[in-house]
Order: sequence, then C-alpha cells, then structure tokens
Amino acid sequence: MSAKSIIMKRVFLLTMSLAVLIFTLVNLVACGTKEQEGVYNINFSAESPNPKQGKSVLIISASPRRGGNTDTLCDEFMRGAQEAGAKVEKISLEDYKIEFFREIDTYMQPDSVAKATARDDAHIVINKMLRADVIVLASPVYYYNIDGQMKTLIDRTYYAFMQMKDKEFFYITACADTENASSDGVVEGFRGFVRCLPNPTERGMVKALGMGRKDGVKNSVYMQQAYELGKGV
Repeated sequence: MSAKSIIMKRVFLLTMSLAVLIFTLVNLVACGTKEQEGVYNINFSAESPNPKQGKSVLIISASPRRGGNTDTLCDEFMRGAQEAGAKVEKISLEDYKIEFFREIDTYMQPDSVAKATARDDAHIVINKMLRADVIVLASPVYYYNIDGQMKTLIDRTYYAFMQMKDKEFFYITACADTENASSDGVVEGFRGFVRCLPNPTERGMVKALGMGRKDGVKNSVYMQQAYELGKGV
C-alpha cells in the first residue's frame, strides 16, 4: 500500500470516529426527557447488575462463515459462560429465515403482529431474546458496520423491543483491518439498538483486529478475552 493510500485510509478512519462521536452526542441531546425514563440510555458495568446462578445466555452469531473468527469467538464465550454455570444457547442467524422489515411490522395491533410474525422465523429468535438474561451480539465488520443478517434481525424486533427490559449485553466482532477504529461502526451499530431498550446494561466486548484469515483468531489473545467475558456473566 502506498504512503498516499495509508494517509487517505487514516483520514477516513479518523473522520468515521468523529462521525460516531457526533452521532452519539446528538442522540443523547435528542433524547430529552426519555433518557430520564431509562430509554436511549445504556448502563455500563463490568459487573452484573443482576448476579444470580444459572443465568440464561443467548449468543447470536451473525457470521455467514461457520467456524469463522467471529463465530469461533462466540464458542469461546460460550465455553466460559457454561463453566460459570450459565444456561447458554448459541444460534446462527444463517439457520433462520428472516425477511426485511416491512410496513406491516410498524403496526402494533395483535392481528398485524400475528401476520408479521407468521411469515418467517424472526419471531423465534426474538422470543429467545425476550427470555434471555444476557444477550451476546456478534457480527463481523462489513464496510465498517454490522452485517446485513444482524441489522435485519434488529429491525424486526420493532414489535417487541420495549419488552426487552433489564437485559445485559456483550458484543463480539472481528475484522481484517488492524486499526482499532475499524470496528467502531459495529459497536455503534449494536449500541444504536441497545440504547433503545428499557434499562440495558453493556457488560463488555471483544474487538478482534487483524483477523482476515478464517482461522486467524485461534491461539490469539482474543480467544482468552472472549472466554474471560463468558466466565464473568
């Protein structure tokens, strides 16, 4: 890569980081009184606000590559959480038919919700999210953002997102780039969803950098990070 290309890339990443910061500040200002009600606000804590034995943990892997870096980190998180005594379920969005958000999904009447949920598998995943104490959102970095599988699921939670109260969240992502800012868009993609929920708590994240090769994450420090996060559920 030429010196000019490196400079342009760094300028782009800096610009993106500033845009993420501005987006966050604008959201905080725009929230007004809703933030006081616990909406559009995220609690941050490495410790669980709800310590209990046998927590229900749902890991949502949006990776299109089974055994890819993001998916492998999910497995390590699961291993740690299981050793901690949690009840863990890991799902791959590749196994579910989830269609794009449509106009009918904006209608909150029972009959409209029934029609919307009947057309595909989105409600199956959403019901799992509603039952879970802890939700792990995992996506590779695609064009400095979450991938389409994860975004489509998030959009489809519209009819039920206000029922996802007091959930704890972890984030997992992996990218080929070595710049830390490269995964900021993914983190903000997750937070954009989580901050709309009632009283959520962000517990931690793994941002695996320089992981372009499929098995690159194996034997890396990121595996231990994912395992330790799982142990701490």
